[in-house]
Parts: sequence; C-alpha cells; structure tokens
Amino acid sequence: MGDPDARNVNRAPSEGGEHGKYGGNEGADGYKIEIASVQSVIVPLEESVVGARAVKNGQETLTAYLKHCGAPELLTAGEGFVKAWGFGMGELADHADVVVERLYEAIAGYMLADLLRVKDFWPSDENMAKLPSGAAGKWSWENVGRPEMEKRETTSAVQKFADQLLREYEDES
Repeated sequence: MGDPDARNVNRAPSEGGEHGKYGGNEGADGYKIEIASVQSVIVPLEESVVGARAVKNGQETLTAYLKHCGAPELLTAGEGFVKAWGFGMGELADHADVVVERLYEAIAGYMLADLLRVKDFWPSDENMAKLPSGAAGKWSWENVGRPEMEKRETTSAVQKFADQLLREYEDES
C-alpha cells in the first residue's frame, strides 16, 4: 500500500492550519504552482501547433485527393471545407504560439521568483520586468533593494465584466 501522505507532498507549507501537520505560515509566499505540471501542458500544445500549421499550409495536398472523387459538388464542398478549416487552424496555431510563449515566461518567472524568495509573486508584465536580469540586475536587487511586486487583483474576471456592464447601463439613464 502506498504512503497515505504522498498526496500531500506538493502542498504549500501553510496548508493544514496554523499548527497543522504541514506547519504554520512559514514558507508561505503567496503562490504555489507545480512547474512540472505546467511544463507537461506545453509539449502537447506545441505538437498541436505543428499539426495546425500543417493543415493551414497543406491545403493543396488535402484537396488533391478530392479531384478524383467523380462528383464536382463533393470537390467544391471539400475544397471549401479545407480552406475554412485551414484558416481556422492557422488562427488557432497563431494564438497557441502566444500561449506557449507566455507559459515559458511564467515558468521562468516563477522559478526566478522562487530562487529569490519573492513573496506574493504572479507573472504579470510589471512583475516580470521587476525581476533582476544579469549580474548587474542581481547586484542591484541584493544591494540597492527589491522593488515591491504588484498585487494580484482580487476581483474576478466575471465581476469585472459585470461591473463594466453595470457602468454602461448606468450611463444610458
């Protein structure tokens, strides 16, 4: 039988209450991600980008098989489908590239923030720019002072959307 505490290995140190099994609030830095889990998402996403680009760029190859189907209506419909599908897959690949890039940036930011013991870090553009880069940046970070990281907004995206709709509605009256 497996270790009953094995599921608790990746918990943040503060979990379990003030005097709980996993300690009090020492070591709780306001964030906890499993970098290996995030990295495991990146590889399939990159592979799907390659597949989507192959569909976008290989439309002639895909429609070549339809030329010998014997029905002009099927050829026209197939070519239209492959053209629309190729466009959609190209758009998907472009956006997935951005997601992959941002995931790599977030992983690097979290790893650096963890090494530097930054509290309440989240990988916003402002916070990423505040992390030290190179020897001079690290020296400045250690000897001049650490910049204060931006706090994550507590308002959810749904609440922001609702607030925006309410403001628009109030403007009409």
